Amino acid sequence: MTKAFRSTFIIAGLLALSLFLSGCQTMSAQQRSVMGTTLGSVAGALVGSQIGGGNGRLVAMALGAAVGGLVGNQFADYLNEQEQASLASSTQQALLADERQSGSVAWESDEREGVQGQIHYGEVVAASDSRAVMALGRARGQDLSLEEQRKLAQLSSNTNCRATRTSLSVEDRGIADGAVWCRTAEGDYKPLDMMTA
Repeated sequence: MTKAFRSTFIIAGLLALSLFLSGCQTMSAQQRSVMGTTLGSVAGALVGSQIGGGNGRLVAMALGAAVGGLVGNQFADYLNEQEQASLASSTQQALLADERQSGSVAWESDEREGVQGQIHYGEVVAASDSRAVMALGRARGQDLSLEEQRKLAQLSSNTNCRATRTSLSVEDRGIADGAVWCRTAEGDYKPLDMMTA
């Protein structure tokens, strides 16, 4: 992507975001959540577009959009679009951390004081591993549903998955949510429920 085209793409994305935001005050919580997913996906893709080059940049954009979509959906009522993009970037760091161990990535808003949190990540496990359901549920902080277990069992034997749990403090509120991500053949991570068998 040329520098001029990238700048045009980013400006167009930001203009679209501002149009979406103009109707925020009259929306229901469900509509804000849907909008948050959209904004998060766009912001995540914009963040991803600034990483790497060639095929690496395309992978980063896809990962950024997937991460942004999930972050936007879960935290749309609490974080603005810049904060969602920043959290998506930190979630991306967590997903790409050393696959053999658990850990956490700290996050804080550049927009507001006291808006911060951590993304905890578990070790990467093969979907076919007999301990995958237990390990992913423990790292996410919540057992996998029967539907998620069925989805995991349908994935190819060489698919690797990782769970994250995001804990945020926003305006004296504690917000936490977990997710399970699996690596696609293209090398990016997608939420388990978006994976195809």
